[in-house]
Amino acid sequence: MMSYIAVLEQIKKGQIKSIYLLHGEEVYFMRQIEQAVIKAVLAPDEMEMNLVMLEREPSVNELRSLIETVPFMGGKNVIVVRGTSLFRPKKKGSAEEDEVVDKGDDHLLELITNIPDYAHVILSTTDKVDKRRKLYKMVEKYGAVVEMAHLKVKDVRGWLIAKLAELNKKMTNDGIEYFLGIVSMMSKISLGFLHNELEKIALYTGEKSTITQQDLIEIMSAIPEISIFSMIDAVSQKQVGKALELIGEQMQAGEHPLKLISLLARQVRMMWQAKEMSTSGYSSRDIAERLGVVPFIGEKMIKQSRIFTTGILKQTMVALAAADHHLKSGKANSMVLEEIIIGMCR
Repeated sequence: MMSYIAVLEQIKKGQIKSIYLLHGEEVYFMRQIEQAVIKAVLAPDEMEMNLVMLEREPSVNELRSLIETVPFMGGKNVIVVRGTSLFRPKKKGSAEEDEVVDKGDDHLLELITNIPDYAHVILSTTDKVDKRRKLYKMVEKYGAVVEMAHLKVKDVRGWLIAKLAELNKKMTNDGIEYFLGIVSMMSKISLGFLHNELEKIALYTGEKSTITQQDLIEIMSAIPEISIFSMIDAVSQKQVGKALELIGEQMQAGEHPLKLISLLARQVRMMWQAKEMSTSGYSSRDIAERLGVVPFIGEKMIKQSRIFTTGILKQTMVALAAADHHLKSGKANSMVLEEIIIGMCR
């Protein structure tokens, strides 16, 4: 299995595989590789005739026909199939059903091993794939298999610097720390989301070459993770009104109370962990690393945790778990979240 970076490097060097399988959660990576192959293989005026983009699964015969079709006016074809189910784990069925699946696989295996020089196929899926299937191993042998896992916090800095260069922008050091702090508070890092946020920030800053922390605060303050972190700040300073206002803004923006409860629970859990580790003598850097956040967020977590007793943090976690259950079963409404926040401020 190849890495996302290694595949892009190959494509830049003109080393294009006949077939790619892109799988995993990070759709942003998939689209990047799709576009890299398309731009490397097709001239702009060839895309209309020689690019096939499918959002559905073609039959084996249809796929064969697309692959074997000789490109218009020479050149090459690129066939992109998004959401393929060809590599899912096999369902256990009757012997007859298994035989039909195996025969279908055999036809595809033959197709993969005989892709003409003028065709390039990209198959992608966010579903789990079965790495034991012959199809998977055959694509790995004759092409490239790339797993698109979510980026880890420690890898975001490199991506951010590259993206800023692409946008012809720079970012102040405190701006970079603030951006990484936002990312480290996210339970899952979506590069597609971060890409869109940076595009928005670049548009907002206009001709300014440098993005500041203040620019980021003004543009990204509406992100739920930031709102929750700011709300914790307000709660820790017993500013009940401000805390409730921040939660209210998220509700009005359409965020579901369950998502806000999940984010708040994550913050409270990290404060609890920070408090226990700090008491046990861990350094702020060690605590930040164990929590998976950047150093300045780790330090803030420690500072915030000292304002609350272990009892309050534990009580809040129990209340959030109960609220989650009651909201899912229809026994409570969004007011329950406000009650929990008021309880934390006591």
